[in-house]
Amino acid sequence: MKSIDLHTHYLPKGYVAALEKHIPGNPDGWPTPSWRIEDTLELMEKQDIEYSVLSLSSPHINFGSRNETIELAEEANELGKELSEKYPDQIGYFASLPLPYVNETLKAIKRATNKQKALGFTVPTNSRGAYFGSEVFDEVYEQLNEQNAIVALHPNQPQLPLNATIDLPIPLMGFFFDTTMTILKLFQTHFFEKYPDIKLIVPHAGAVMPILTDRVAGYFRNVEGIDVYDISKKLYFDTAGRVLPRQLPALMTLADSNHIVYGSDAPYTDRKSVELLHQELIQTTLISEEEKQKIFYQNGNMLLNRPFK
Repeated sequence: MKSIDLHTHYLPKGYVAALEKHIPGNPDGWPTPSWRIEDTLELMEKQDIEYSVLSLSSPHINFGSRNETIELAEEANELGKELSEKYPDQIGYFASLPLPYVNETLKAIKRATNKQKALGFTVPTNSRGAYFGSEVFDEVYEQLNEQNAIVALHPNQPQLPLNATIDLPIPLMGFFFDTTMTILKLFQTHFFEKYPDIKLIVPHAGAVMPILTDRVAGYFRNVEGIDVYDISKKLYFDTAGRVLPRQLPALMTLADSNHIVYGSDAPYTDRKSVELLHQELIQTTLISEEEKQKIFYQNGNMLLNRPFK
């Protein structure tokens, strides 16, 4: 089934070198995969993926040095620009930002938009404990909102609380907790009311939100005066990871069916697993054929608002 992949990753050389320098071994308790653009293109051909939007994964590029963070973001964005120019009909990218440094991030947003041909931006759930949704980034949100930007959230190692992983590889559970904590923070700070024109993509089928929303909805209605069900209909969600048989059907009760997009999570999800999960999504009877067409292609096409052959 023809698809658009909005959650797939690339690994610039400088980023890989930084991981080896700062987090030797397996960052997040998960091995860093090898990557070449040829690998992405080969996977796309095999899986009938018409267009892929590349972004950086976790860990975030901030390893404690302001200058290094800025340099790594710039390297990633220049490579994204280069690849999108070389393969314009197949490859786009979401620009990385040197968070939590606000002035540098504002400059990076302008440069990525005006010169580097980014389709949107990727941000971590937190950068060294500074969470997306915190008021310290208000200037960043304002600029993203003015641009009607697509912003793809990506989980990072949890900082609040530190014991959220209980010594398991962080992607197994910690990523879901950090994503969910970030969404709750966004509700709490009235982010979606203040910045209604940011198109936020929540990864991994909303993490724990499809289950947790009924528990927190009353609190946010009574204390913050917001309707989390209504807000959830305005968010976008990707299907990266194993979302069947339980998570995706639960998400379908929460999200707008026009706001769920396909994501392979390659190469952190290996090729064999990408193929397996792709087939599971094609073959499942838990969602309709019309819903599958939307998830795999139509919703991504509408979100990116660009012509595809």
